[in-house]
Parts: sequence; C-alpha cells; structure tokens
Amino acid sequence: MKEPWSIAMLISGALFAAGVVPIAWERAPAWRAADHGTFRLEFAHTLRRTDQLQPALLLASLASAVGFVVSASGTARTLAAIAAACLAAILVGSLAGLVPIQRQLTNPQSDLSAADIDRLRTRWLGGHLIRTVVTLAAFAVLVVAAVA
Repeated sequence: MKEPWSIAMLISGALFAAGVVPIAWERAPAWRAADHGTFRLEFAHTLRRTDQLQPALLLASLASAVGFVVSASGTARTLAAIAAACLAAILVGSLAGLVPIQRQLTNPQSDLSAADIDRLRTRWLGGHLIRTVVTLAAFAVLVVAAVA
C-alpha cells in the first residue's frame, strides 16, 4: 500500500524542489544586484507565476508524505515523518515569514524607502535560502524513505 504514496511523494516533492531551487540559484543573485525598482518589478513578476503553483506542490508533497507515513513502517516511516515535519516547517515558515515580506515588496501602493527595500530583500532572500536547504534535505530524506 505504500507504493502509491511513495510515487506521489517523490513526484510532488521533486516538482516542489524543482520550483524552489531555481529561485535561489538563478533569481536571487540577479535580485541582489538589481536596483530597487527593477528588483521589485522582477520579484513581483516571478512571484505571480510561482505563487500559483508552489503552494499546491508543497501541500501535495506534505499530504503524500503523511500518507506514506501512515502506510509504511520502521525506518521508512520514521524518515518520511522527519521529511513531513520539514515540509510542514517550510509551510509555516513561508506563511509566517516570507509571505508578509512578499506582500510588502510587491504592493505598488507601499511607500518603501531604499533602506526598507534593502532590509526586506535581505530578509526574504535569507529566508528563501533556508527554505531551499530544508526543501532539498526533505526531498533527500523522502527518497531514502521510499527505498528503505
């Protein structure tokens, strides 16, 4: 019974990681180097696209990992539970920490000073780097759980 769950968690986990990593790898350096106006425009453009899919992939990955935990036993169950806890932490951290920053940076009505933009950009990029590392670790643990 764990095979359908393992397939679902590996596919959704891989797709979620495939959406998170390019932002840290490609977009973050460009955003660090961009002037404030360009950064805010490019940041908003990218997030409009990623925010349509990434939350669903995270929830699918989390749900399928929990399904795997329920259907597996032993080491596989423990590893999947650890990965599910990481995915849940990503969800909570994103909602509590990164989404409020995103809203401020992408709101054209917000009157942010250059110092505010720099501070928010640094916090968001740092938080996204943490999210990326935890995502990759969670996916690696999901893979090990699936083959355990």
